[in-house]
Amino acid sequence: MQAGAEAVLEKINKGVIRSDDVAGSVFAISQISEEVMGGTSGALYSIFFSGLSQSLQTAGGDTVTPQIWAQALKAALDNLYTYTRARPPSRTLVDPLSAFINAISASAGNNFSDAVRAASQAAEATKNLEAKAGRSAYVEGDRLKQEQIPDPGAWGIKTILENINA
Repeated sequence: MQAGAEAVLEKINKGVIRSDDVAGSVFAISQISEEVMGGTSGALYSIFFSGLSQSLQTAGGDTVTPQIWAQALKAALDNLYTYTRARPPSRTLVDPLSAFINAISASAGNNFSDAVRAASQAAEATKNLEAKAGRSAYVEGDRLKQEQIPDPGAWGIKTILENINA
């Protein structure tokens, strides 16, 4: 996660990720996720951001409205679901990601803070969930619950969204 965040910051500083090319910038984040992050999380982030970029590109136009963001995020999640069996509640990064997208879609993209709050609550809830997918499914579930350990992937989504919202 840290390597991915540092690579994104580097691309921002080099002008590769720009606010005037949202779809292209989201695609660059997809490539960074695949090439720099590695592992299953890197692949899932890459798939999600690639789907998001494609949806934003399809929407066209120079202005990305909150409604377009909401629709594109939903399409990206649907795309991700074709590559993973994880569905909420599964104790994976899908839990807060889905909660965020459902909340942002319900408000037609107009209430980012509430959507971030929903994602944070979903990430917190992974402390008490049985793992149905992801690496946590291979760890002693009772111990994870007893020690109140959240899913690392879910916590990563929570952290990203909270920092965007800061």
